[in-house]
Amino acid sequence: MRHARISAALPKFFAAVVTLLLAASAALYAEFNAGFYSEERMGSIRQTLPAVQSSGVTYDAGAFPLFPPSLPAGTGRDEVKAFCNTCHSPRYITMQPFLPPEVWAAEVNKMIKTYGASIPDDSTERIIHYLETNFSTGTRKQ
Repeated sequence: MRHARISAALPKFFAAVVTLLLAASAALYAEFNAGFYSEERMGSIRQTLPAVQSSGVTYDAGAFPLFPPSLPAGTGRDEVKAFCNTCHSPRYITMQPFLPPEVWAAEVNKMIKTYGASIPDDSTERIIHYLETNFSTGTRKQ
């Protein structure tokens, strides 16, 4: 009786062992091929220089492309472009969710007091007014 139970369990055991071996071999194959790009795999991620380089050739990557956001016209726009661009792109402003006006005032004051942005007081007021007018809850124009 005991021998019959063992015989019945053997196929399940061997199936489980085969499954584990297949999974382990697939993991090893993936591990050994990670980051390996051969000549047969041209069109893969690797991009090397040509095998024979020409002499006297200058390689240039060009300027990093900038994608300035389109800020709506209004009083304070020039100050936003000038002062907010010192630490981060003005695009960061356009990516923010709708914020209540008092939050914009707190954000500008945080930039000055916490992060040390040197913005004159009269420009600070124009920046806050611009952000409240164009990027606040219910008034956002973008």
